[in-house]
Amino acid sequence: MSDRLTNALGRKVVSRTTAEELGDLVQIVIDVKRRQVTSLVVGKGRKALLVDWEQISGFGPDAVMVADDDALHPPRDDHEEAAADGKLELIGKRTLSDAGNALGEISDVIFDTDSGAVETLVIGDRELPAKSLLGVGSYAAVVTAPKAG
Repeated sequence: MSDRLTNALGRKVVSRTTAEELGDLVQIVIDVKRRQVTSLVVGKGRKALLVDWEQISGFGPDAVMVADDDALHPPRDDHEEAAADGKLELIGKRTLSDAGNALGEISDVIFDTDSGAVETLVIGDRELPAKSLLGVGSYAAVVTAPKAG
């Protein structure tokens, strides 16, 4: 089933074993090469933690269920640290084509809640397939230039 990142942001993250709320979904972390959600950022600032996609047992309209409280972890590398610091947030991220042209800002990301596969980037009123995503950094996201017409 597909979901929009804008719908998922703010969703409660809950431990399946204790039924305790662990925080709110703040952002997703994407492996650009695989066009795959690899983890979720839960909480903001110094308290931001991540949960690996493999630890998610359910991604519903009301909550994201994780295996247990121990599923959350601090950032383990520079990429996760940048995500936890908000430097890789996708919504509102400027987007450049591989030719260097500004295309606007990402207004949404559509992804599969079962597999974590990124399906579509929404840039204004334009939808680009995930395969067009080439990179995401603190300055911009870079995509393959869309075909005219």
